[in-house]
Formats: sequence, C-alpha cells, structure tokens
Amino acid sequence: MKNKIVSWFRFFLIILSMIMLISVIVILNSLRTDEPNLIQLFHSNIRNTIYIGSFLFFVVVVTAYFFLPVHLKRSLSDISNVLDDFKRTVFNTELDLAEKKDSLDNEVYDILRQLMDAQKEIQKNNNDRKAKVFEHYSRITVLLRLVPEGVLIADLEGNIIFINDVLTEAFPQLEEETNILEKSYPAEIENNLKRLIQNSLQQKKRQEPLQCFIPNLKRHITIDSALVRKKEGEVNGIVLVVQNMEKRKTERKQDKESERAE
Repeated sequence: MKNKIVSWFRFFLIILSMIMLISVIVILNSLRTDEPNLIQLFHSNIRNTIYIGSFLFFVVVVTAYFFLPVHLKRSLSDISNVLDDFKRTVFNTELDLAEKKDSLDNEVYDILRQLMDAQKEIQKNNNDRKAKVFEHYSRITVLLRLVPEGVLIADLEGNIIFINDVLTEAFPQLEEETNILEKSYPAEIENNLKRLIQNSLQQKKRQEPLQCFIPNLKRHITIDSALVRKKEGEVNGIVLVVQNMEKRKTERKQDKESERAE
C-alpha cells in the first residue's frame, strides 16, 4: 500500500462530500411535491436520510481520526529513522530513494532526499577530516621517531599512547598500549619516569625537569614533561621527553655503518 497521505486525505474528503451531497439531493427531491397526504412520508424519508447520512459521516470521521495519524506516522517513518541516525552520528543510512519516490508524497520525499544528501555530505566531510587528521598524525609520529630524544605520551589514566624507538631501546620494559602507573618496572623507571608522570597527573601540574643516572646507559639523563590539555583547559595527558641520549643514537649509527660495510 502506498504511503501517500495526501491521497488518502483527499479520498476521505471526497467520501464526506459525497455523503453530504447525496443527503442534500434526497432531501430536496423529497420536497418537490405539494401533496398534503405525502408530508408524513416525506418527513420519514428526510429523517431516515439524516440518520443514514449522519451515521456514514460518523464512520468516515472516526476512520479518518484513527487511520490518518497512523498512516502519517508510517509515511514519516523513514525521515524519523534518518533523524535517529543523525542523533547517533551515523551517516550511512541505506534507503532506496527510487522506491520511496513512488510510495511517498512529493513533499515528504523531498525532505527525505535532502536529509539523505546531507548525510552524504557530512560523511564525505568526516572522511576528509579523518584523512587529514591521519596525515598530520603520521607526520608527527615520523617526526617523534626521528628526534634524538626519547619521547613518551600517556593519557590521564597513565596508558602509554606513543613511545619512540629511542626510549624503548634505552628502557625495553616500556611498551606501547600498557599502563605505566599500574605495571611494575625496574628502579630507574619507577623512581624517575613513572614518578614524574604520576606526580604530574595527580597534581595536574607540570613538574620540574628531573636529572638522574641510568646504569645501563652509563650516563645522566634529563627528563622533562609537559601536560596535554583539552580546548577547555582540562588536563587529559602528558608528554615526557628524555634528553641527553645522543650516545644511543651514535651507537645505532655506528652499528648501521658496520652492517653496510659487511
């Protein structure tokens, strides 16, 4: 059954108009005689016509009262589904617009088509933004992997989001996608990197740079940090930079040169 609410509305109006017209014609036709002995019969015919017309009118009104809202809701169900997807930030609702064009009123179909076009435009913009964000993320990641300092990024709960190769070579115990605050580490990590991160996140305040001696590196390093904040200023992470690790970079360069010579 087609969901054209305007067609159904017009159909009910035509039925009501026909009932009224037939009632009027019957009544007027009954009044065309001047015979006194037929007046009582005319009164009966008029009364019956009014009763029947009123009953049919009542039936049509009650049917329209309950049927039209249900039918209207069914006609607008596709629009409602698309709007629900908008609220859930889903922009890939699958609808056959060609089929809907034949079953919906033009006004309802135009609204549905515009919503579907808006979904496609939003989805395209989202994909473009995601591609641009990924492009910037890739550039920043490459840059952080090339710097001679060790870099570690953690969120507010202490989950390690990023750690570059320089830092993992110096501290193999540190792994990406682990929680530095919940896991136990050797003393040089517990007393230095972990403590600095823990104090910074708890106090929501940047700590002074920390200098310490790392036995396996056989040198002093400097650990500096900076808090990452949201647009509103709320802290949601930390960036740790471990400086004075050039020796490890020199050793790696010498190893690579040795491998090339071989």
